Amino acid sequence: MKKYFLILVIVIFSSCSSADSEVTPQKTLEGKWSWIGSSGGIAGTYETPESTNKVIYLEFSGSTFKKYINGKLDTESAFTIKTEKSIFGGEKPMIVSNEPSKKFVAMSFVFEGHKLYLYEECYDCYGSGYIRVQ
Repeated sequence: MKKYFLILVIVIFSSCSSADSEVTPQKTLEGKWSWIGSSGGIAGTYETPESTNKVIYLEFSGSTFKKYINGKLDTESAFTIKTEKSIFGGEKPMIVSNEPSKKFVAMSFVFEGHKLYLYEECYDCYGSGYIRVQ
């Protein structure tokens, strides 16, 4: 009898779900991100807020991407997340602009804890790190 009760409990809990508990890349990107550094380019440079005297924030809200440099809006674009072939190998989720007329390079991304790493999908471009602003 205990065996059947345990199976019933497992089935009940495993069948419970909520749409809010679904974590998607779109939901995970939501919010404000503070720049911690970038590296890349032909010279392989490494830049930080201290070395460039720039404070950069990214903001993802719904399907809108905004980039602020020293408090001023630098870029605003509608975006979509698509899984595409990456120049770094394999299929990766990418932030792709819905507005091709804007200067916005597709970026693959990964999360590590409260950090976001964006990699511009072009040769000799930059990879950048950001930390979530609470």
